[in-house]
Amino acid sequence: MKVQRGQAQGIGAPQPAQSKSPAAPPQAPAVSKGWGAKATTPTARTPQPAVAPSQTAVPRAGVRSQVFEAQLDRETQSRSLAGNKVQMLFDGVNSFAERNKMIDGAKESICFQTFIFNSDDTGWELANKLAAKAKEGVQVRVIYDAVGSGRADPKMFEMMKAAGVDVKPYGEKYKVWDVNDRWHEKHLIVDGRASVQGGMNVANEYAFGGSGKQVFSRGATGSEAWRDADMKLEGPAVADTMKAFVRNWEELNGKMSDADKQKLFPKLTEVSGGPSVRVVQSNPEVKGLVGTNDKLYLRAIENAQKSITIENAYFLPPPEIRKALIDAARRGVKVEVMTNSRASNDMGFVSDAARYFYDDMIKAGVNIHEKQGGTLHAKTATFDGQFSVIGSVNMNGRSKNQDAEVALAVQDDSTARQLEARFASGLKETKPVLMQELQKESFMTNLKQWALSTLAWTF
Repeated sequence: MKVQRGQAQGIGAPQPAQSKSPAAPPQAPAVSKGWGAKATTPTARTPQPAVAPSQTAVPRAGVRSQVFEAQLDRETQSRSLAGNKVQMLFDGVNSFAERNKMIDGAKESICFQTFIFNSDDTGWELANKLAAKAKEGVQVRVIYDAVGSGRADPKMFEMMKAAGVDVKPYGEKYKVWDVNDRWHEKHLIVDGRASVQGGMNVANEYAFGGSGKQVFSRGATGSEAWRDADMKLEGPAVADTMKAFVRNWEELNGKMSDADKQKLFPKLTEVSGGPSVRVVQSNPEVKGLVGTNDKLYLRAIENAQKSITIENAYFLPPPEIRKALIDAARRGVKVEVMTNSRASNDMGFVSDAARYFYDDMIKAGVNIHEKQGGTLHAKTATFDGQFSVIGSVNMNGRSKNQDAEVALAVQDDSTARQLEARFASGLKETKPVLMQELQKESFMTNLKQWALSTLAWTF
């Protein structure tokens, strides 16, 4: 018995979505879609017409246009800086090797921030490296999220502090009333000249990605390490990654003299012909940074003219993003999404909630592919083979409303081609979500999905 699903909402504040009446039997309740606290309870509803394309006048000048760049300048509190060098780091074996090389070569400063800093082999290896550099006289600053790193042995952080590393947690592990207020950003910035941003935390499941090794991940042994992506950045835009880190450091009352700051911001040389990069930081508790990464994705989707590829671990887009994807598919943009299945997701309930919103996207022509096997943790996207986003941002309510995030937005055909090739290579590990499959789901399955969807803003 299938609970009919509702329609995507227009751009703006989340509102309860309308739903259709149940197919059969007549007395079965229909589930009305919602978003967070505004969700309705299951009640019978009159069938609604399909969502019409957006009536809002949206400029679609393309992702290479000055109109698009001006939108992002205005709405994301960021700037696009030319003359950078970028390098994709796919999976942990590549990213952690490059990170270690950068740390080993540090001369003056290391600024590091992560959501999860686990005390497994990977965590201790990094902690020992940072401690060794501090003993050499390098100024090492570390920020970790206290809840995200709740599994870690406190002795690891104490060891770093004893070696001279300046370590600061964000939040408190047992402050349950503030559990949704998290810093999910990832930064590694060495000597103010090179940085790494992306999806990877510090734990075996990330570092072993691409190695074929088994990992013990969050309570269960997986058959393979996680699929993820980072980017190494060199050039003028590194200064903006440092500004993002310094903003966080000062919010934690981190002491930093003018002389310290001067060392963190060396003069950076442009790479001739290098791509333009903007650093977009979002934080729901900081004026000017509220919803900035949501706007980055929204405007890129609206301005896409040919293709969109999205690889995102927890694809549970807020209503305005869902509607933008639907509108894009309806105007002829090829929209491809890769995300976790319930079986591959380390948080299966997120996939349950997400599937409740798939119907309207698939009807509009959005192709959704669910990962099989190991967990997908990447957060990347491309638009028209020209513009790419790589960062910590999940396309969900948490990243919009709860978590501090950072993303790199890159104007570069080569980077987009690499990400599109990466996406294509991963399709063999996925299964497409088909409308027939959704229609065969039981009433109880849909009811569970609806119940979880009412909490979607917290996932």
